[in-house]
Amino acid sequence: RLAPNADLISLITKAAKSMKITGGIRFLPLFGESGSGKSSASRELSTHMPDVVCHELSRDEIESRDSLIEKIKLTHESEPQKLLVFVIDQYEENVQGREKIPTQFVESLSLLDRGELRSIPAVFIWLTTSLEFRKMLVDATSRNQRILLDKSFQIKGPEKSEWPAIIEETFSFHNSDTPLSDYGLIRGDLIE
Repeated sequence: RLAPNADLISLITKAAKSMKITGGIRFLPLFGESGSGKSSASRELSTHMPDVVCHELSRDEIESRDSLIEKIKLTHESEPQKLLVFVIDQYEENVQGREKIPTQFVESLSLLDRGELRSIPAVFIWLTTSLEFRKMLVDATSRNQRILLDKSFQIKGPEKSEWPAIIEETFSFHNSDTPLSDYGLIRGDLIE
């Protein structure tokens, strides 16, 4: 989905303003059902916000504090004037010991928030399809609540009536502005 998510953009804008005043890192556990547009909305932030650069974190960057620090520093060096947004896309679904992940990761963010990276504006967005896991992430911020952007942020998928326009826009974008009608499809076919 290429359409901007106004609520997410507003929250990231609010975070950027806050970090300009107080510095530090911000963290957003983001819930949404499968297919709701969490990944697209997060990755598209840099498309809709020119002052943002967005990257998805690798498994190594999530698990290793040194790798995470290196990623943050390298990204900041290449884009020094931009707000850094790092996305963790449902990482917990693919690992053993998922109950330990929130505490470990948030504790690492808290240390970075108080340490050498305090002056680098960075937002970490953890995408999840589990309300239980989101609660675990929120609870893990209890010792450093300042980093938590929103404890109940959620992305809901578009209404079914919006699907044809989204399909047309996405298809056109990925096919050199060629409309669906050039392939024998009309809007009525999409509504069925």
